[in-house]
Amino acid sequence: MPLMSPPDAAVTEWRAIAQEPDLLYNVLSWPDKREGWTEADFYAAGTSDWEDFARHWTHYATALAGHCVEIGCGVGRITRCLEGAFARVTALDVSADMIGRARAVTGDRVTFGQVDGAQIPIGDRQADALFSVHVMQHLENQRVLDAYIAEMARVLRPGATAMVHIPVQGGPPARPWRRIQAELTLRGSRRSLRAGRGHSTMRTNAYWLDDVWRAFAAAGFADVELRMIPVRSNGYGHQFWLARAA
Repeated sequence: MPLMSPPDAAVTEWRAIAQEPDLLYNVLSWPDKREGWTEADFYAAGTSDWEDFARHWTHYATALAGHCVEIGCGVGRITRCLEGAFARVTALDVSADMIGRARAVTGDRVTFGQVDGAQIPIGDRQADALFSVHVMQHLENQRVLDAYIAEMARVLRPGATAMVHIPVQGGPPARPWRRIQAELTLRGSRRSLRAGRGHSTMRTNAYWLDDVWRAFAAAGFADVELRMIPVRSNGYGHQFWLARAA
């Protein structure tokens, strides 16, 4: 039996994680914030991070306006800010529990949709912008990432821009025994989730730079850039890809 899980395993994992009691920590896992986030501090960190992200997006795209799609809205940490920047937001997540929390902190300009994976439930060329952060590293594999990037290209109108957080590999490949060990640990964590005992780890991926670049090119994106964007909230550097729909 292969160790690799099916592509939808990460969806099942996140739906279970969203039902755990310390949800804000699961979304934003700062070392000193286990059972320590207040809603005020959590959403204030989101506002600060968005200001850091938006500065780079407007440098790339000049202006943000119209209809924005957010992949992986979670509990609305950034969705609230997107609502202030765009006329309309379509916020997507795999978890109904996450969406319920996000709906409580956003207004009438946000429409929510629960999805099962890489689908974006809007028509072709209907979006003026697309944003995602802290989502793509939790996909099951590169094939799922490729499917997401193809969907982004489908829904963006010509000239529209995407800003997507996709971490890239920074060193040599892990040795085979380490990959097997990590997969076995993840399987154990997922069994624990299914049994209602909570999780000890979750799927996290960093991708090879050339593979991500090829995926954007294959989807028809132009002007593709990779930027390292540190945030003031905790100093963490985010690897964001900026791309323009052809």
